Amino acid sequence: MRLLLLASFTCAVLAFAGGATASDAPYAALLAPAGTCGTADEQLGLDQAAAQLVMACLTNYARTQSGGLRPLKLNAKLNDAGNAKLAADVSCGVFSHEPCGKTFASVFAAYLQGATTYRLGENIAWGTGSLGTPRQIMREWLHSTGHRENILRSAFTELGIGYLPNQVFQGYTGGSLWSQEFATRSPVSAAATSTVAPQRPVAKKKHRVRKRLAQFRRA
Repeated sequence: MRLLLLASFTCAVLAFAGGATASDAPYAALLAPAGTCGTADEQLGLDQAAAQLVMACLTNYARTQSGGLRPLKLNAKLNDAGNAKLAADVSCGVFSHEPCGKTFASVFAAYLQGATTYRLGENIAWGTGSLGTPRQIMREWLHSTGHRENILRSAFTELGIGYLPNQVFQGYTGGSLWSQEFATRSPVSAAATSTVAPQRPVAKKKHRVRKRLAQFRRA
C-alpha cells in the first residue's frame, strides 16, 4: 500500500498590525514537461542540493506558466526552516505545520531576524515509493487549491525546500517528506540567495487542512 498526504498554510504580518481540489485539465500545463528540470524529478533518495534545485525548478516553471510570475530565489535560511519543520514532524510522529507544540513561524526565526513586515507560506507533503518523487509531489500540489495558491502567490519572492528521504514515518517505510517554504520580508536582509530558472491559523483554515489530508490518502 502506498500513501500520499498534503497540507498547506499561509500567514502574514504587516507593519503596524498583528497578527477544493481543482480538476486536472486547467493546471496540467503548470507541471514542467518530463526532463525540463533534469532527470532528478522522477528519482528518490536525492541529496539535499539536488532536491532543492529540482523542486525549485518545478516551482518556478509553474510560476512562469501562470501569467509570467517572477521566479522565486532559493534562500539557505528557508531551506533550513523547511528541513527543521520536517525533522520535527518525524521526531514527534505527526504530519503538521505546528509539530511538537511549536508555533508555525518558530522555524523561521533566523530568516525573520530584523524584518519589520513579512509574509510566509508553507506546503508540506509526504509519500511512499513513487508517490514521493519531486514530480509526483509537485503534480499533487498543483492540483490542490491551497497548495497551488501558495506556489502562484505573486507576493512571495523567496523559497526554501525541505526534504527528508527514506524515512520511517507513521508506520510506513520508505517515506519521502517535502516542504516548500514561501516568504517575503522587509527590509530584505543580506542573506545569500540564488536564482533558479525555469499570526496564527484560524479555525476555518485548520478545518480545511484536515479535509485536504483525507482527500489525498491513497491505497
